[in-house]
Amino acid sequence: MNAEPVTLAAALVAGLVGSAHCLGMCGGIAAALGMATAGERAGTGRAIGHALVYNTGRIASYAAAGLVAGSIGLALGNAVHAPEARFVLRVLTGAVLIAIGLQIAFNLRLLRPLETAGMRAWRHIAPLARGLMGRRGLLGTAALGALWGWLPCGLVYGMLLAAAATGHPLDGAATMVAFGLGTAPAMIATGALGGQFQRLRQRPGFRRAAGTVVIVLGGWTMAWPLVMAGLQSGQMH
Repeated sequence: MNAEPVTLAAALVAGLVGSAHCLGMCGGIAAALGMATAGERAGTGRAIGHALVYNTGRIASYAAAGLVAGSIGLALGNAVHAPEARFVLRVLTGAVLIAIGLQIAFNLRLLRPLETAGMRAWRHIAPLARGLMGRRGLLGTAALGALWGWLPCGLVYGMLLAAAATGHPLDGAATMVAFGLGTAPAMIATGALGGQFQRLRQRPGFRRAAGTVVIVLGGWTMAWPLVMAGLQSGQMH
């Protein structure tokens, strides 16, 4: 495993800032399970526990998907058997990160086609998720989180493309875990701090700044192979 720190950092930032999108899509589920229902019945401690279990299941599903995506990337790289394959994968990773950064910063929905395609698969998963909604046990909560991790989301699917472009199963899983951890604070946070952070994330200036960070990291991911090639060429001369 040799996950690129730049890619992991970009995935973490994308999850942290893009979590407003996650809240819009599945924040109500987390609220019903951990932040509202459990809180009313058994206190804040259990509410947070349910939220943690739910998000653990969700991030675990991201990791599994990243593992599969990285395996596909590895298989494609081995099939090509070209020295340029690693460079192409790096460029693809950078391009996906830039697209995610543009969506965060300027709400350019460049990843919407991925969401549209994912809706077909989600139609088969949604009945299972709805069946788990009424269960309050930790196992059911974790299972619901795992299923909800497959909810069609352009940011998630974009990160899966980046995970595939790493060209290694463990790197792909690490990329998705970093993204999932970035989304976790917004899904778990409660009280005044959670509200303050949510308001901060929604400010256009903050979103543009954070999206720009992702864009820069994506550009660096694309440029680094060229930098290394230039350095090696200079050493040879």
